[in-house]
Amino acid sequence: MPSLLRLRTLPWLALLDVGRTTRAHLADHLSEKDRRRVAAIARHTRGDVRRLTERDKAELKRIARDLNLQLLARDLVPAAGQLRRGSGRR
Repeated sequence: MPSLLRLRTLPWLALLDVGRTTRAHLADHLSEKDRRRVAAIARHTRGDVRRLTERDKAELKRIARDLNLQLLARDLVPAAGQLRRGSGRR
């Protein structure tokens, strides 16, 4: 039961904000071709990283290098503060 209680107190709006910010960042910093390739790899492996081939891993690393992770982290700082504070109930 305690795990269900924790689930109810999660700051859902902050989590949604993190998702929205991350999605916007990926849309701004990845080409359509790269987004399609990542989706194809995810479909092919069914999300299981153990199914990634060496070629897939190399391609994902190349795509990840194009992302500006420092900018993403800076954009996520306000949402991280909301997650950390939570709802104030314990």
